[in-house]
Amino acid sequence: MTAPARLLSIRLQGFKSFAERTHVEFGPGISAVVGPNGSGKSNLADALRWALGEQGRALRTRKAEDVIWAGSERRAAVGMADVQLSLDNGDGLLPVDYGVVELGRRLYRSGENEYLMNRTRVRLRDLVDLLDAAHLAENAFLFIGQGMVDQALALRPEERRPLFEEVAGVRRHDRRRRKAEEQLVESEANLARVEDILAELRPQVRRLAAQAEQQLTRDEAGAALARAILQSAAARWHGLAARTADAQRQLTGARARADAALAELTTAEEAVSAVSIDLAARGDLARTRRAEHDAALSALTDARLADGRVRAELTAIDRDADRIAAETTAVVGDLERERRVLAEPEPARDLDAEAAAEAVTRALAEARAEVAALRSTTRAEDAEQAAVRRAGEARSAELETARRRLADALRRAEAERVAATEAIGRRTEAEASQTNAHVALLAAQARATE
Repeated sequence: MTAPARLLSIRLQGFKSFAERTHVEFGPGISAVVGPNGSGKSNLADALRWALGEQGRALRTRKAEDVIWAGSERRAAVGMADVQLSLDNGDGLLPVDYGVVELGRRLYRSGENEYLMNRTRVRLRDLVDLLDAAHLAENAFLFIGQGMVDQALALRPEERRPLFEEVAGVRRHDRRRRKAEEQLVESEANLARVEDILAELRPQVRRLAAQAEQQLTRDEAGAALARAILQSAAARWHGLAARTADAQRQLTGARARADAALAELTTAEEAVSAVSIDLAARGDLARTRRAEHDAALSALTDARLADGRVRAELTAIDRDADRIAAETTAVVGDLERERRVLAEPEPARDLDAEAAAEAVTRALAEARAEVAALRSTTRAEDAEQAAVRRAGEARSAELETARRRLADALRRAEAERVAATEAIGRRTEAEASQTNAHVALLAAQARATE
C-alpha cells in the first residue's frame, strides 16, 4: 500500500536559479527529481531547508542575500526570494488545527525576513517551536545528502550514539532541557537582582512608614484645629451680621453718590468730546491753510527762479548785441574806407579788389540781418520778462493774502487751544470727582466685606 505524501507541493520564486514562479507537486510514495548537473536539483533541496528556518549553514552561500536571483544576460535581478511549502497535517503531526499547513519564507534585498504560516506572519521562534513539536527542527535525518549513509556506517560506536538519540527523539528533549536550564539560570539572575532591589527598598519602606504615621498624626491635629476654627467662626458670624447690615446701608448711600458722580462725569466727558471735535475741525482748517501758504511760497520761489533765469538771459543778449554793434561799426568803417578807396581815380581795374568788395558787401548785409534778428529777439524777450514780472507781482499779492490768512488762522487756533485747555481742566476736575466717588465706594465695599 502506498503511503500518503507528507510534502504536498513547493512553490518557488526568485530563489537562487528559480527566477520565475515554479510550482512542484509531490504525490504518494517516493518522488524523484532527475536532471543534469546545474539543472537546480540541489537548489530545490536548499529551498526546503531554507523554508524550514535554515540560517545558511548548509545553503552553500556566503551571505543571506545570495539566495535571491541575481540576474542574467536575458533576465533582470529580482528583489525578493519566496518559498512556500504545503504539508499534509491530517494526522495532527503539527500541533495546529489545520488539515493542510502552508509554511513560507520571504527575504528582501533590504535584509528583511518574513516567516509565514497559512499566509499569516509569525516569528522564527514560533516556527522553530512548531517544527520541534513535530520533530522536524534540527533533525539530522530530515535531509540526507550524498555519502551521508557511508559516513554513518563508518562511525565508531560512541560516535553513532548522537544518531540513535536523534532517531529516538532524545535529542529534542535534550535541547529542551538545555533551553530550560538556560531559562533557569536567567531566572536565578533575575531573582538575585530582585533581591538586591528589595534590599535597597526596605530602608525606604521603613522611612515611608514613619512618614505615614507622622502624616496620620498631622491629619488628626488638623481635624481638631478645623473643628476649633468652625466653632470660633460660628461665634464671630453672629457678631458680624449686625455690622454687615450697617455696612450694607452705607454701601447703598455710597452707590447713590457714585451714580451722581458718574452722571456728572458723563456730562463733562460729553462737553470735552464736543470741544475736542471742534478743536480737531479747526486744526484741520489750519493745516489746510498752512498747505495753501506752502503752495503759494513754492509758486513764488519758482517765479523768482524764472525771473532770475530771464534776467541772466537778457544780460547775455545785451552782451551779444554790444558785440554785434561793435562788429557792425567796424564793418561800416571798413566799408567807408573801401568806398573812399573806390572813389579815387581808378588807375586800373583790379579784379581781386572787386571780389573783395563784393565779399565785404555780402558780409555787411548778413551782419545787418543778424542785427535785425537779434533786435526782434530782444523785443520778444523784453515782453516775456514783463510778463514774468507781472506774474511775480501777482504771486507776491497772493503770498501777502496767504500770510494774512495764516495769521488769522493762528489767532483762531490759539483761541481754540485756550478753550481746549479750559475744557481739559474741567475734565480733570470731573475725573477727580469720579476718583473720589470711586474711593468712597471702595471704602464702603471694604466696610461691608468686614
